[in-house]
Amino acid sequence: MILLMMLVITLMAGSCATILSGKKNTVKISQGTPEKALVFLDGVFLGEAPLKMRISKYKLQHGSVLEIKKEGFQTQRFEVLRSPHLWYVVADVLTGVVPLIIDTANGNIYRTNTRHIEYILVPSSQLNQGKE
Repeated sequence: MILLMMLVITLMAGSCATILSGKKNTVKISQGTPEKALVFLDGVFLGEAPLKMRISKYKLQHGSVLEIKKEGFQTQRFEVLRSPHLWYVVADVLTGVVPLIIDTANGNIYRTNTRHIEYILVPSSQLNQGKE
């Protein structure tokens, strides 16, 4: 009976990452060169740099591409990488296997590694000089 109650409580409580991590990740683009470059996520305009934005975990996926563009400059691309968050894995393992399965299945155990970006865009004219 106690074992059944513990299983029900574990399932009702969900899992550590699902409860604690929230539904958004913060991405910060520092002021770089040139100023006021345009920031895109998977082709969708987010705003001008500098930029600090909370983005839904479902939009900011492993393999998503952040692009920083400015006319007259080469576009700089950053691939979004996600990996399991160590503390959530440890907490899930300590509370049982079920929370680990839940967090992994819904993707909440993963944290974005691409969180703070600094950029320097190269003028297009410099690229053309190198090809001549």
